[in-house]
Amino acid sequence: GAGSGVIISAEGYIVTNYHVVEGATAITVRLSNGTEFAAFLVGFDVQSDIAVLWINAEKYPLTVATLGASFDLVVGEDILAIGNPMGSLGGTVTEGMISATARRISVGGNVMTLLQISAPVNPGNSGGPLINTKGEVVGVVSMKLANGYEGIGFAIPSDGAVEILEAIIEFGNADN
Repeated sequence: GAGSGVIISAEGYIVTNYHVVEGATAITVRLSNGTEFAAFLVGFDVQSDIAVLWINAEKYPLTVATLGASFDLVVGEDILAIGNPMGSLGGTVTEGMISATARRISVGGNVMTLLQISAPVNPGNSGGPLINTKGEVVGVVSMKLANGYEGIGFAIPSDGAVEILEAIIEFGNADN
């Protein structure tokens, strides 16, 4: 499988979706310049669909994303989604807007409160950043509605994700 992720620290921590790495026996992270690293799964939270990876990049300067607040997003606000659609088009940027700020979606019996976005989302975009006009990551792209729907994508709001990320980095799996 393939997905996307966001570098959240110079120490090599990366956030992605749990469903991107679920069941993986080996994980490779490829940066936008083609550099590859073996990645280690630090932990995950199934309920929020968040996973944290770590790469040993101490001799390689990483570009760390700036995390922004999702609580003040408004419907109609412009956003960008960056990802790796189809697992082979890394660095693809799509534009859209916030369609809803607190959409409750049930996925496999798990109810999540997500940002609804109009930016195109395709397989491989999962785990990529949702970026506001200030260049801040305000969400983690998670899914889209399929089977005849167009332009209905979803992202995990950054405000809820940060708390989970910090817990995973400190304690490991949030599901333990």
